[in-house]
Amino acid sequence: MRRSFNARPAWPRILLLALLLPASNALAADWTPAGESQRQDIGADLAYAKRTAARPSDGKQVSAHLAFFTSRAFRLEVIDLGAGPEPAYPTLESAFRSAGCVAGVNGGFFHPDRQPSGLVISKGRRINRFETAKLLSGVIYSDERGIRLVRRGRFQDHPHITALLQTGPYLVENARPVRGLSTADPRRRTFVATDWRGHWVIGATTSSLSLAELGEMLALPDVLTPWRVDRAINLDGGSSSGFFFERGADRAPVTLQPWKRVRNLLGICPR
Repeated sequence: MRRSFNARPAWPRILLLALLLPASNALAADWTPAGESQRQDIGADLAYAKRTAARPSDGKQVSAHLAFFTSRAFRLEVIDLGAGPEPAYPTLESAFRSAGCVAGVNGGFFHPDRQPSGLVISKGRRINRFETAKLLSGVIYSDERGIRLVRRGRFQDHPHITALLQTGPYLVENARPVRGLSTADPRRRTFVATDWRGHWVIGATTSSLSLAELGEMLALPDVLTPWRVDRAINLDGGSSSGFFFERGADRAPVTLQPWKRVRNLLGICPR
């Protein structure tokens, strides 16, 4: 009987894959919580936290202001500040309080003339139009059914949407970091994330990081969020990054002011 020299046992290749997979996941798992351990009641409808993540491999640390909320108790509100020389409200604090929002961040991207990029809906009023630019890969919106975060191609427009921002890129999808996110251009970031089970968070980092780093960080439970992020999307960051959280009448609010004028804000208001 002639022996075939093409038939090789499969186990060496299986062993090689088993050795490579942990190495390929090492960078994605290289973020850990830093500072004091902070347990959070994930059943609370509203909570604030400032969390820091550390990467032991190079000592990098990233801190973020976070507003956790549930879709059963809150809805989204897009506050349009206008395109004129002066914004409709002088500060984030005054804008969010005027709209009855308990927390919020800066919103979507805009052009140098302060015209928004992509579709924006504020108080049911439509501003600009739906766009197909690669950056604007997703849509975050609020309607009578709750809050939705979907890919641009799966968005189904309807007249009952009260608040919407077209933005991007997607950072996390199906609980995994999106492939191909930029590893360059570190800057402050603003984002929205959800476990798709009614838990949501809006956040703004006070440290600079790449989109790829933010995606990796958000996809790891207990690093920035106490629950597993199913999907997350980027908002306008850099010098536009802003954050507000109302802590009650007897305490000063948490605020992070943008370094430049922005076109719109994304807030959360009680239902």
